[in-house]
Amino acid sequence: MTTLQRLLTLITLSALITACGQSAPSESEISKTLADSVSGKGCATSTLFKRFPIPSDMASKNGAITRPFEEMGFIAQSADGYQLTEKGQAEYDAERSGFCYTDSYQISDIKVIDEEAESDLPPALSGAWTVSFTLAPASVDEWVKNPAIIKAASRASLEEIVEPQSFNVRVAREKGKDELIAADPRFSFSPGIHFNMGW
Repeated sequence: MTTLQRLLTLITLSALITACGQSAPSESEISKTLADSVSGKGCATSTLFKRFPIPSDMASKNGAITRPFEEMGFIAQSADGYQLTEKGQAEYDAERSGFCYTDSYQISDIKVIDEEAESDLPPALSGAWTVSFTLAPASVDEWVKNPAIIKAASRASLEEIVEPQSFNVRVAREKGKDELIAADPRFSFSPGIHFNMGW
């Protein structure tokens, strides 16, 4: 074997070892890694919905918010203020201070769109990739499509509530570990719409 052949063999082996050490993550690995970041319900929330009954004067000052929910039968006026109805209780989530219109989001269309060069990686990582994916609500309750609700919510649109959204996120592997991690502090997913309350 000539010196040139030996050199080519070494270069080829080195490239193979590097490639094996930084194999791109599979679709199922990416989905599993992102699952915790995108889990959760989509809800229509407000400080107004933190506690029931809502005092009548507070409800009247925030009529743009309370009126659609009253018309849909989620809340009703009583002697003590506005109470949750049986229909409203079925949609209400006290932990989120709101009415939830979807229980979960589904990840799809996962693709690895970029791999970081080994020389650019921080010492703790053995590989890093940018992945693209789509998130969509598993199902959406019809009541949230009410134009009065969309209008009253701050910075909300029907498309943002019901349509799939696309994201790019950096994922990585730490040295000496097989597990994939989300390594992108810029990524956040906060589903739902919010109503700014007037005091």
